Amino acid sequence: MIRTKDVLNCLPLLASILGDRYGVQVRIGGKEACTNGKVIHLPSLPMDCEPELLALAKGFTDHEAAHIRHTDFSVLKAASLDSVTFNLFNCLEDWRVEKKLSGIFPGCRRNLNWLIRRFFVEQTQPRAGDDSPALAVLDYVLLTVRAWDVNEVIPARQHAASIMEQYFPGLIEALDAIMAKAYIHCPDTKATIEYAKQIAQCIQQWEPPQPTETSNYTSANNKTAVRQAKEEANDSTSQIDQQPESACASAPIQQSRALNALPLKALFHAEAQDLPQNIGEIMAIELTNCSSESTGDALTVAVEGTRQATPLPADQKLQALQASIALRTRLQGFLQAQTQRRCSIGRRGTLHANSLHRLQVGNSRVFQKESLQQGLNTAVHILLDVSGSMAGAPINLANRACFAVATALSHIRGVNPAVTAFPAVSETNSVFPIMRHGQPLPDIFDIRASGGTPLAGAMWWVLQTMLTLKEQRKMILIITDGMPDNQLAANNAIGVAQKLGFEVYGLGIRDEHITHLLPHTSKVVNDLPDLVPAMFAMLQAALLKGGEV
Repeated sequence: MIRTKDVLNCLPLLASILGDRYGVQVRIGGKEACTNGKVIHLPSLPMDCEPELLALAKGFTDHEAAHIRHTDFSVLKAASLDSVTFNLFNCLEDWRVEKKLSGIFPGCRRNLNWLIRRFFVEQTQPRAGDDSPALAVLDYVLLTVRAWDVNEVIPARQHAASIMEQYFPGLIEALDAIMAKAYIHCPDTKATIEYAKQIAQCIQQWEPPQPTETSNYTSANNKTAVRQAKEEANDSTSQIDQQPESACASAPIQQSRALNALPLKALFHAEAQDLPQNIGEIMAIELTNCSSESTGDALTVAVEGTRQATPLPADQKLQALQASIALRTRLQGFLQAQTQRRCSIGRRGTLHANSLHRLQVGNSRVFQKESLQQGLNTAVHILLDVSGSMAGAPINLANRACFAVATALSHIRGVNPAVTAFPAVSETNSVFPIMRHGQPLPDIFDIRASGGTPLAGAMWWVLQTMLTLKEQRKMILIITDGMPDNQLAANNAIGVAQKLGFEVYGLGIRDEHITHLLPHTSKVVNDLPDLVPAMFAMLQAALLKGGEV
């Protein structure tokens, strides 16, 4: 039995659950955390994910799924926003789509709030406004929006506000008025874009307060400060131009300080990477930095691909059908014993004499009722290795063996079989589904051998596929001739599968390497006549006992 706790602590299965829940695709593999508006990509992460890393991956999935479901990317693309306005849009849109997703799936709100606290409260990293008063404006907008969900962000927001009051008095009130409208009513992406444009226009149009008769001294000081800032900027820039080549290393720093003193409108000439990061960008960077450098310890899920498959030649198909019938006959004989006659004592049925004594104490449960109970309720997934090392006689034997076993299982009541070949031809780490769970048996088991042996990735894909099946027992049968591309990763995947309650069995094709991966639950066949006794021994144990071969 698969435990929910174990599933939630397993990143590939958790990602699969979230993907199904949100109606999006989640893939694990590669070096970056990103999304293309349709698929959420998580990098290859360490096999033993710490709870914090697991929460980070879940939060990233929640966040990006919210965008995929609720952001109208066509409207956004048509808006053609500049970098600053796009940054402002992201601040508001992140909040809007997260709020919508949390309304549908309340459980994701807790994790998102934890991430907000982590990145905007607990991490003592310098804020953008510490070095750039102009960037403090964007930081203020970001922190204001994040404070709508997490009150602990307010002190950081107040810090940005103090910088704005010093350099851009009166701007806060104007921005707050626009953001208050967005907080009250922001129904869609189009509305978010309009609010972002309003905020950007407000920033562009800000002017220092005009002097008054009662504040000449203050106004003079403000003008002096602005004039001094401009002069310092010009001086710094001219000094940079006059620096010898040996001083080039310090030039960017001096230039940055000079730009910080320029008017607020200069903000709109900044590059996108220099602007304050939203939570999606921060999570993507952290996940990318956490990607596993060790290929042996990397967690990567195979992707679906295609591969040419045709019906078996007539003579091979006949041989396979004969083996299938023999296997099915032997299994069905044993399955009769699996049908158990169960007796229960209750208030209805046939009077049970040995229970009459219960009447003396007022217990009316003295009737016997018999029922037939079928104990077989198993999903079986066959993983067929079609790598290059299988070329020639091994692949011919493997194809026939796979067809024979799949045919036998498809005719047994209580068994839900599926067949997947690996790899597909599109990518190295890929799979080709021949027959999915619940589908009728196809007639395409003649497959040529080529490519590597990405067993680990294929295993993770199968685990994701079988997770949602209703069958109580879940069994994986690996048909292969040799070692996987990465034995360590394969061992890890098999170990996790067994820990989660999946039963993993192996059928070696003219090679004993499978016994190294599955020493207690594997058999080797050298020709088709060996298939029936080998498979019978394993399936008898798997379907009837659930123990070792």
